Amino acid sequence: MKVTGKRWTHLALYLGLVWAAGALVVPRAYRIGFGHGLGIDVDRLPAVAIGAAAMVSVLAVGVAPVGHVVAPCRTAGGRLGWAVTVFLGGTVGLAAGVGAWRSGALHVGGPAQRAALCGVPYALVAALFIAGVTVRLISGVAVLGVVAYGTAVTHKSQQEKEMRGLMSGTSLARQELLLPDPPAGYRVDEGNGDLTADGFRVHYIPYVPGSAGVARPDVAFAVTHGGGPHGDGITEVIRELGGGAVEFVLTAHRDGVRLTVTAQGATDPADRDELRRMLRTARPASDAQVLHALRRPAA
Repeated sequence: MKVTGKRWTHLALYLGLVWAAGALVVPRAYRIGFGHGLGIDVDRLPAVAIGAAAMVSVLAVGVAPVGHVVAPCRTAGGRLGWAVTVFLGGTVGLAAGVGAWRSGALHVGGPAQRAALCGVPYALVAALFIAGVTVRLISGVAVLGVVAYGTAVTHKSQQEKEMRGLMSGTSLARQELLLPDPPAGYRVDEGNGDLTADGFRVHYIPYVPGSAGVARPDVAFAVTHGGGPHGDGITEVIRELGGGAVEFVLTAHRDGVRLTVTAQGATDPADRDELRRMLRTARPASDAQVLHALRRPAA
């Protein structure tokens, strides 16, 4: 019983030392390397490197008195490798947390509370080295949860910031950026959309070929300001483009905006029921949907 109690005391001390290293060293290193933002100036790279080396050294030396409680820390070389692993893993978790904090989604109090929380990701990673499936499972889930939450919140914050920049250049209100479901057999043409001072336009391209190999029409959806009748009324205009091609233009009005669907450029007739459905089902688009339509995918 005494042996078990002593082991738990040493484990608590082991985790406490790791937490203390993160709480004491990381805030100072952060202020030196990132005091003016998350970008790193070339002049500050040596300071960042020194901060990283200091954290690894403090971890490797600080845990020595209780290093016997985890297998990798029983030798000097093992402690160094362990310290590097804990530093890298903890820093990933910390970066996710910092992203969530900077986005405003995570409120952590004043400097003292923030410093205390800096040690938590490192302690969680260090706990992964403790023998026992339960401890490792809990620690692993906690680390992954912190990283996943921080990454998701940071990504959402970046999307919102980008959307604010885009909305500053258009007369449409955010709730007026409407999108329908793509017509059957079509998908959004990524990066070929447009948000201008007077409207929001999205293009759709077919991924299912037309009948007998005939090309399917190009389809575009647009939202612009414009008055008109309300309700379910849809106006339809058909134009001959020459060469047997036709253009269908369907228009509806809703809450002060004009919704237009255009299908043109092919002899394969457009499915007007699908085009009408687009007008009837258009709804406010999420930030992700708007950016998906406006941005070209990464190569």
